[in-house]
Amino acid sequence: MQFFRPTHAVIDLAALKHNYHEVVKKIPKQICILPMVKADAYGHGAIPIAKTLASCGAVCLGVATVEEGIELREAGIKTKILVMGGLLGSGEEAAKAMLQYCLTPVVHSAGVVDLLDALAKKQGVQIVIHLKLDTGMSRMGITPPSLPNLLEKLKNATSLQLEGVMTHLAWRQNAEYTEYQTHLFEGMVDQVKEVLGPFPILHIANSASVLSGEPIHFSKSFQYWVRPGIMLYGIPPYPDFAGRANLKPVLSLKSKIALIKHVPSGTKISYNCTFTTTRSSCIGLISVGYADGYPWSASNKGEVLVEGKRAKVLGRVTMDMILVDLTDLPEAKVGSDVVLLGGNAETQISADELAEWAGTIPYEIVCRLSKRIPRIYFDSANPKS
Repeated sequence: MQFFRPTHAVIDLAALKHNYHEVVKKIPKQICILPMVKADAYGHGAIPIAKTLASCGAVCLGVATVEEGIELREAGIKTKILVMGGLLGSGEEAAKAMLQYCLTPVVHSAGVVDLLDALAKKQGVQIVIHLKLDTGMSRMGITPPSLPNLLEKLKNATSLQLEGVMTHLAWRQNAEYTEYQTHLFEGMVDQVKEVLGPFPILHIANSASVLSGEPIHFSKSFQYWVRPGIMLYGIPPYPDFAGRANLKPVLSLKSKIALIKHVPSGTKISYNCTFTTTRSSCIGLISVGYADGYPWSASNKGEVLVEGKRAKVLGRVTMDMILVDLTDLPEAKVGSDVVLLGGNAETQISADELAEWAGTIPYEIVCRLSKRIPRIYFDSANPKS
């Protein structure tokens, strides 16, 4: 498809590979990496990102939904794919699709065990599963009181093969709560092993765990996986984790000045006239808006880089456009380069900074970038590729 609007996202696959190897450097050699590529690889484009991570040696790829797993399989990706959301209440049809596309389901409830086992027996196959334990997230997963009943079902499910057990850390910044979850997880894992016998894999560690070094593995005879997500894309999970690895932002959001107008002092700007100029001003129009994922809540707060210098967003962010103040940038002209996210070592707009202006988190900043923004992929380490 041909694009005429200058707004686009640039994805540096060399930065992605670099961040993957930052994970490798942070973990013991025997531990495997399960990268998260759910939510269209956090807005970066699932297929190119998954292919790159698979080439780096990822043992498995993590998606949220069956549809995300199917997309990767239909793109020719052979790496094991773990569907973190399991069947999500969709029943037999979702289970059949899992089987058809060789996806590994995460089991969250006893009812899913019966469904998967019946389907496996009907088709004469074994289904490999991972079991999620709820140790304090109170979202998906088996709670401690429900575990004995589920284990009894799994014990009798002759067509299901338990490969891994996992949990999800709810408040990684809080050492006391993380310790509580870790201790509960270890106890529940012991219950699983006591009823079902040995199984090979445990995983609990997210990006924050990788960066802090714990909890990643325990003194038990398992293969341990880590599940990095946001750090692979060059964004620390929390601002105070920023210096714990040499992460490189993978995505830049760019555009160009589409129009310039000069207005007198006292001019009202954009919807609801939330900004009024206090001097004769030069206003630049950029063709990006909340329909592209640029946050409406950054109205009158956000900044962009124009020819490498900062310019403030004026007035409301609209569906398709924003206006910026070019009054102090006489070098700006129609066609001048604009960076909305990214930059260089000297000057950049980080996902953390844009998230702060918008009153949200950097995860949402990259995940919300819409499909109408074309993604351009390149490898800065091999520009001719």
